Amino acid sequence: MNTLFALVMTVFLTSGETQDVVTGIYNSEPECKAAAIEQKVAGECFPVEKFIRPVNEEIPAGLTGENHENKMCLPPLQ
Repeated sequence: MNTLFALVMTVFLTSGETQDVVTGIYNSEPECKAAAIEQKVAGECFPVEKFIRPVNEEIPAGLTGENHENKMCLPPLQ
């Protein structure tokens, strides 16, 4: 299986915080870098696995501990 690459740019918020934003997913690193140049984005290309498989296997906030791949803890509709 080929590694996909994400074009990621860092956005600086008016509050002073930063947030990384994925602007696209590409089939190869050269394709990702070419897209960054074409879009005139000051971003970096990272393997997608870094985004979908956390290194420390933590469960993101909002997901349950059991079968967390398929369940989200959402507030009830009112």
